[in-house]
Amino acid sequence: MLYTISSLLIILSLVIYIVSLQSKIKKLESQQALPFKGDKALEKQIVEMNNNDSSQVEMVKLVRNETGLGLVPAKKYVDKVLNHI
Repeated sequence: MLYTISSLLIILSLVIYIVSLQSKIKKLESQQALPFKGDKALEKQIVEMNNNDSSQVEMVKLVRNETGLGLVPAKKYVDKVLNHI
């Protein structure tokens, strides 16, 4: 009897945990789907870094730190800014 109750409590706890994780995943996916519109101040920083001969790696790191973008989207953003100079 005690074993059955303990098992049910563990299963219930795991189900609740799984549901909460699924909710977090959906929230993160919806946030990731939002495109980054751009930021004029960030674009100015990228241009200044380019003028100071900073590497693209440093520029991408800046964009990632400021926006939370992944590596590829941050690189594309830096490339877009540098191509419009």
